[in-house]
Amino acid sequence: MIIILTQCFPSRVGGIETLISNLALNLSKKYKVIVFADRHNLLLDSKYDKSVKDNFIVRRSSGLKFFRRRKKIKELKPFIFSKEIECVIGDSWKSFELCIDLLNNNKIPTICLAHGNELLQKNPQKIKKIKEIFNKCNSIVTNSNYTLKIVKEYGINKPILKRIYPAATNLDNINQSINIAIQGNPIILTLARLEKRKGHINIINSIEKLKDQFKDIKYIIAGTGSELTYLKSEVAKKRLENNIIFLGNINESEKKYIFSIADLMVMPTLDESEVRSIEGFGIVYIESAFFGIPSIATNVGGTSEAVLNNVTGIVLNKISELDTVLQDLLTNKKKLFELGQKAKKRALEEFQWNTIIEEYISLISSIKIK
Repeated sequence: MIIILTQCFPSRVGGIETLISNLALNLSKKYKVIVFADRHNLLLDSKYDKSVKDNFIVRRSSGLKFFRRRKKIKELKPFIFSKEIECVIGDSWKSFELCIDLLNNNKIPTICLAHGNELLQKNPQKIKKIKEIFNKCNSIVTNSNYTLKIVKEYGINKPILKRIYPAATNLDNINQSINIAIQGNPIILTLARLEKRKGHINIINSIEKLKDQFKDIKYIIAGTGSELTYLKSEVAKKRLENNIIFLGNINESEKKYIFSIADLMVMPTLDESEVRSIEGFGIVYIESAFFGIPSIATNVGGTSEAVLNNVTGIVLNKISELDTVLQDLLTNKKKLFELGQKAKKRALEEFQWNTIIEEYISLISSIKIK
């Protein structure tokens, strides 16, 4: 039995949520899997849990964070004492905060995932806590070499440190109904939470400059977040309502649809490490690559591992380069196509779950506790 402890899980939308749900699904092909997750939305969570019930079990905790976390541990205890658990995987150090000692005392192997953002701490007490939990876990898995470097900077000396790149979702067999139809030429896409660091406003500013040259240009913004009101006001102010489409949260079929029509994925993330916000990898770059879509990223965090500069897309050194690079790619269809084909080839060869999951299975099997 594999237990997954997570605060980031569908029905919420995001890169970590996608990673954890796919990790559970693929591990369930070999193990019995139980996911202890937070409840975000009763209706949407229930719908998701029902859709995966034949693969793995989801147990939800609701309420205030203080009570929610303690409820998880209370429900976890019978499984710990059953001696049936082969490994407990936590989506971050936070998921082990209240239970790592209990798991260690019962000699249960533990794997802690590290994504980047959650490690950018300034509080000495929090840094001490992270280091303590990391050193008590049997293994730490990072999503990039960039994140691995951050973990090493914590002075971690005990656990197995391993970099396993996230695999992307295979959307080939997704056939839910969709309620969107978009026409444009070219079509640019950003699929991400609406946060300042994702760089949406920079793309909106570029669209304003490009719309006279590309009369039918469309920019699709999929996702929701704290920047929504601001971004919509900027679009209205610039009179770009005919060029920019806000889709909000989308299902997997809608994601498949927008990937199938897009020419370019653009997410020029900003370096906001000073305010504890950075891109540890960027799985959406890989998801779009499966559809032969190249990406524009910025050389921030681990994004240059997800997008290979001048191979699977363009990695900007400065955000000020965005206008020029966008114009170049959108006018050079041959280059756009070649980058997209190389992106697809790399995605198919390196980022499929049927190969990535073997790294997790091998790691689980290698952890021996005396």
